[in-house]
Formats: sequence, structure tokens, C-alpha cells
Amino acid sequence: MHALVEDELRFSASIVLSREEVVPRFRIEVPGDAGYQLFVPLPDDTGERQWRLGLVSGFMAWKGAGAFVMSTELVEPDAVLSVAVSRDLVCAALRGILRKPLMLGPVDWLSLNQIGDEIPKLLPPASATLSAAMMQDLEHVFGPQGAFKVERVQ
Repeated sequence: MHALVEDELRFSASIVLSREEVVPRFRIEVPGDAGYQLFVPLPDDTGERQWRLGLVSGFMAWKGAGAFVMSTELVEPDAVLSVAVSRDLVCAALRGILRKPLMLGPVDWLSLNQIGDEIPKLLPPASATLSAAMMQDLEHVFGPQGAFKVERVQ
């Protein structure tokens, strides 16, 4: 999981260095050899943010995810962050961003206290049940014409 966090931080760093914004992404690990990557902007509005995070958690339940890595760009502190969550491990690291001149700092690993509960709680239990309404929402936002981009990853 540490290697996945480092890979995701490297990818986020390349986005920042190209002067683009890092869209929050979730690399979802599922049984077998393929997984998913979701790109889900997380707005400041608490209600909308919680709804979108609930959809990500629902997607993981739908696909039987056993782990995920969330990567995003933070404002305070100005940094890129990746958090890996599995059934038995949570780890996270960040890299600070210096804007003038544009460069990134070293990888700083976070303690469990620094990570908090919000992101780790997104991983649903192995035997989660989804309502028909949630399935409809998932199809709507993550389907072929959905509001959020989904990619298969190998």
C-alpha cells in the first residue's frame, strides 16, 4: 500500500507541476486483476460533499472493493495528499507545494491521528447491501453518460 501511495503522490505532483488542478480521485482495488479509478470533485458545500463521498463508498460496495487510495490537492496546507485504506491498513502521505518557484517538497508520512476517520470510513464492510435507490444513483453518476469519470485500471 505504501508503494501505491507513493505512485499516486508522484502522479499528483506531475499534475501540479504542469500547472493543472488535481481532481480528487479514488483508485478502487477489487478482487481480480483490474480495478477502477473515479474522478469526483469534492465541493466546499458539506452536504454535497458528503453525498458524493457516499456515492464513492456505494461504488466500492457495488464492486466489492477491498481497498482504495484517495488522492487530492489540499488548500491548507498547500499540498497533495494520498490516503490508502484496506481492511487491515491505513496509511497516508503528503507533499507540500511551494508556488513561487513552483516545486514540491519531500514525502511526509502521516500518523493515524493526522489522517482522521472521514476517508477510512468510506471503505464499506465486505458484506454491504445497497438499496435500489443507491443503485440507481450509482448508475446515474458513474454510468456511461454519468456526471463523474470512471476508468478501468490494470
